[in-house]
Amino acid sequence: MRTLGIAVLACGIAVLGSPAGTARAEDPASVLDGAAGRVNRCISEQTITELGKGTAPGKFESVLREKCRAQEQHFRTTLLRGLEKEGALDKKMRQTIEELLAALRHQSVVAYADMLKKLKTQPSAKQDKTVLDARALSAI
Repeated sequence: MRTLGIAVLACGIAVLGSPAGTARAEDPASVLDGAAGRVNRCISEQTITELGKGTAPGKFESVLREKCRAQEQHFRTTLLRGLEKEGALDKKMRQTIEELLAALRHQSVVAYADMLKKLKTQPSAKQDKTVLDARALSAI
């Protein structure tokens, strides 16, 4: 039985368990990685959009919940199905998955608040770099 590892990054999810370049379309790690990528893109896109608006961090968390709900649900479902097939799904694992997603949202809000603070306190030229840094997140 192969176990997939999940890592929460600063503003995203990474799936561990499949060497780069070896995953096939039907490989569970590849499917899960694709679902994680959609969550990451949604968070990055919302970060860029909301930074432009100057949205408060508390409101940003609500925006993430609303705008990234479908991508998060797809990731959750994909992960649950994979774990169920491996016989590794139980109540504790479900709770861990929910904690993982909550931690991802929390870390995204913390990173967003930091970027927003930089935008408000730095001169215009440095603001452009902060926005570029946020856009670079969407490439992850």
